[in-house]
Amino acid sequence: MGIFNVTLGSINNTTPGVQDGFRDYACSVGTALTIGQDYPIQVRTNAAADENVRVWIDLNNDGQFNPNPVSSGGELVMSSTGRGTQAGTVRIGAGATTGVALRMRVSADYTNAPVPGPCTTPQYSQVEDYRVTLQSPTQAPTANFTVDQTVTCSGCVQFTDQSQNGPTSWLWNFGDGTTSTQQNPRHCYTTAGTFTVTLTATNSVGNNVATRPNYITYNSQVPTAASCAPQTTAYCCGYGITQVQLGTLTYPSANGQAGYQDFTCTGRVSLVEGNRYPISIITGVNNQDTQVWLDLNNDGQFTSNELLLTTLNRASPVTGTLTIPGTALKNVPLRLRIVSDYVGATLGACAALQFGQAEDYSVTVLPNTQPPVTDFTSDYTTTCSNPVTFSDQSQNAPTGWLWDFGDGTTSTQQNPTHTYAASGVYTVSLRASNAYGSTATTKQAYIAVSVPCLQYCASTGTNQNAWISGVVVNGSSLATPFTNTSAADANGYGNYTNRILELKTGVNYTISVAIPVNFTRTTSVWIDYNRNGVFEAAELLMNSTTAATATGTFAVPTLATTVGFTRMRIVMRLNGNVANPCVSNQLNAETEDYSVTISRPLATANSRELAGLTVYPNPTPDGQLRLQLPAGPAGSYQVTVENLLGAVLRRSQVRLSPATDASLDLPDLARGVYVLRLVGPGGVQATRRIVRQ
Repeated sequence: MGIFNVTLGSINNTTPGVQDGFRDYACSVGTALTIGQDYPIQVRTNAAADENVRVWIDLNNDGQFNPNPVSSGGELVMSSTGRGTQAGTVRIGAGATTGVALRMRVSADYTNAPVPGPCTTPQYSQVEDYRVTLQSPTQAPTANFTVDQTVTCSGCVQFTDQSQNGPTSWLWNFGDGTTSTQQNPRHCYTTAGTFTVTLTATNSVGNNVATRPNYITYNSQVPTAASCAPQTTAYCCGYGITQVQLGTLTYPSANGQAGYQDFTCTGRVSLVEGNRYPISIITGVNNQDTQVWLDLNNDGQFTSNELLLTTLNRASPVTGTLTIPGTALKNVPLRLRIVSDYVGATLGACAALQFGQAEDYSVTVLPNTQPPVTDFTSDYTTTCSNPVTFSDQSQNAPTGWLWDFGDGTTSTQQNPTHTYAASGVYTVSLRASNAYGSTATTKQAYIAVSVPCLQYCASTGTNQNAWISGVVVNGSSLATPFTNTSAADANGYGNYTNRILELKTGVNYTISVAIPVNFTRTTSVWIDYNRNGVFEAAELLMNSTTAATATGTFAVPTLATTVGFTRMRIVMRLNGNVANPCVSNQLNAETEDYSVTISRPLATANSRELAGLTVYPNPTPDGQLRLQLPAGPAGSYQVTVENLLGAVLRRSQVRLSPATDASLDLPDLARGVYVLRLVGPGGVQATRRIVRQ
C-alpha cells in the first residue's frame, strides 16, 4: 500500500510507499500552475489492490481544506478509485489566492477502509503534502462549455463553463433572446425550436467567444405517457437492445442490464403514412423474439391493431418492414415501443421481460401528399397455386385499388384472392389511387396455372458433387433464347415452374444443359406433350451422355392434344442408368422442372387459304360477330374459338356462301385477344385474330 509517485506540472516525485508514513514535501517539492488551465495529475498506488485517492489544494491559504469538490466551491481537485496509476485533471478557477505557496495534500487508503478525508489518518496507506503556487493567466480565455443535454423535452438545460485561462466574467446568449452572466447557468426555454448558443469568456487580458450553431433542440411535444413500462426482472447473458435503426433514426443504447428505456425525447423520426420502412434492431449474441408496437391514436395504450411487427427466434440484427397505417394520428409524436426477450418468452407491449428489454421512441406520422407508387406481390409458387392471393405493396397510402387478373376479371379489394378457371399464363396489373392521383404497374406473364392441377411424380437426388447450372432453349419462334441459371438446389430438386418456356407446334428447337464441373454425366429431358401428368417414353426429347454441355434438338408435335399448358423435366445424373423421370434420392443427380406453353404458330399474319373471310365488328364490344365469305365455297363450316395458348373455348357449325353471312354470338367471352379458326368443305380453312373489348 501507499503512494509511490505523484506527478503534476513540474512535480514528479517517487517515494517508497506506506513505510514512509506521512511526508511533508511542501518546502522541497512544488510546482506553479496557471489559473484556468487544465493540468494532468497522476498518483501511483499499489498495483495489486484498489485504493481511494483524494487530492486537495488550500486555495484560499487559510490552513484548512474544504472537503467539497472545486466545482461546488470546495478544494477537492481529484477523486479517484483504482489500482496502480490513477489519473485526473486539475483546473483552478478564478478567485483562488495567487502568488504565494499553497499546500496540496495527497491522501490514499485501501478501498475496504473509510474514504480518506483531508485530516484523517489512513488505516493502510499514507498522506503526502506538496507545494503549489498559482499565477494569474497571461492569455485571454479560450471559451468552451458543456451541457447536460442537447435535446430536451422539459426545455431546461444546465450549462457548465469549461473555458481555459481563468475567465473572471461570462456572457451567455441562449439563442432565444435571453442572456446570463453566471458562470454555470441553468436556462429554461419557453418555445420549442432549435437554438444557437454563444459564450463570451473574459479575463484581465481579453476575451474569447465560443459559438455552437443549432446546438440545443427543445421538443415541446412528447407522446402521451404510456400506461405501462415493462421492466427487466432477471437480466442475463447479453440480452436486450443495443441499437435501433429506422428511417433517419440510428440510436445506440445499453443492453438489457439498463432495463426499460424511454427515448421518446431524444430518439425521434418522421415517417409518411402508407409507406413501408425497413427497421434493424441490434440485439444480444443469442437469438431473441421481438415485437414493435406503435400507439396509433396516442392514448397511452397499446391494442392488438397497433402491433406492427413480430419476429421470432432471430439472430442479431433483427430486421423487418414497418407499414405505417393511414389511421395513425398525424403530425404529433406517437410512442413506438420495441420489446425483445429470449426465444419463447411471453411478449406484449406491457408484459414483464425476463432477460431482455423494452425501449420507447417517438414517431411523427406525416400525411401523404403524393400519388401511390404501385407494387404488389402474391403467394403464387407453382402452376398448382390456385387460387392465388394478391397483396398490395403500394406506397403513399392508396385508398382505391383496381386489379386486372388477365383472364377478364377484376377486383377492387386491396388484397384479393382469385381463382383462375382455365390453364394459362396470365398478365396481372394493379392500379392504385388516392386523392393525389393514381399509378399502375403490370407484371407480364406473372401467373401460370394448370387446370386441373396435375401432380407430377417426385424426382430428387444428392447434388453435392454436380448440379444443373444453366439451361438454354433456342428456336425460330423465340425472340430471345430462354435461359435459366441456378445453383445446387435443396434435395436435388429445383422447382422453376414459375419460369415459362413458350413453344410453337411444328417448330424445331435446341436445348443445352450445363453443369459447373467437367464430369461425364447423362442428361435427360421430357415434355408432357399430352398433358396427362406422366412423362412417357415417347416424350423423352434428349438423353445425352457427355462431359461437355449436353445439347439436343427437338420439334414440337403438331397434334391438337399438344397445344396448351404443360411441364418440362430435366434430370442430370452421373450414372448411365436408363432415363427415368421419377427416381427419388438418386446419387449424384439433380432434377429441374419448368412450365411450358405450346400454341400453334400464328406469326403475325392470318391464314390465307380462305383469304376472303371477313370477321366484323372486330374488335367487338359485346361479343356479337358477323362472318362474311364472298369468294369461298358454299356449305357448312366448323368454327372454333381458342385462347392464345390454343385451348378451345367455343366450337360451333355455321353455313356460309358468297350470298349468305353467318352470325357468331360470344357474349360470355372475357375481354382479350383470341383466335378464330374456320374449316370448310375439302379442308379449306382460315384463321383470324379477334379482340373482345
